[in-house]
Amino acid sequence: MIPRAALWLGLAGLIPFIYAATATLAPNLTIASWPPRGVMEVYGVVILAFMSGCLWGFAAKDGANLFRWLTLSVIPAIALFFGVIIGDSELIVVLLVGFPALLVFDFTFAKEGIAPVWWMRLRILLTAIVTACLAVGAFA
Repeated sequence: MIPRAALWLGLAGLIPFIYAATATLAPNLTIASWPPRGVMEVYGVVILAFMSGCLWGFAAKDGANLFRWLTLSVIPAIALFFGVIIGDSELIVVLLVGFPALLVFDFTFAKEGIAPVWWMRLRILLTAIVTACLAVGAFA
């Protein structure tokens, strides 16, 4: 079972993505002067980097394989950095690929018992919603 605090905070973290996707589909609902795609991109970068940091925290638990896990945990953040410097027009695509790709790392950490047992249930739920929102931003 996903701890209630993790579930509620995870769902609350979806608000900017859902707002931006909704504002993309219904521009009259926009409540900010910043374009919805910009909201998705900036917030997406923050959250994807944050999720990479979560893996770093999990990695620190396994002293025997510390270098392996720490190395895996920084790959998403480094890839994201290069995605950011590529340019604005591709950034949303980088995020659209990055969030599902991060699930591979999450799964690896969960399979090895480094991530909490509930981690994948939460990550799959949140990633599905984030990816759907990013797809709206990328293709609408």
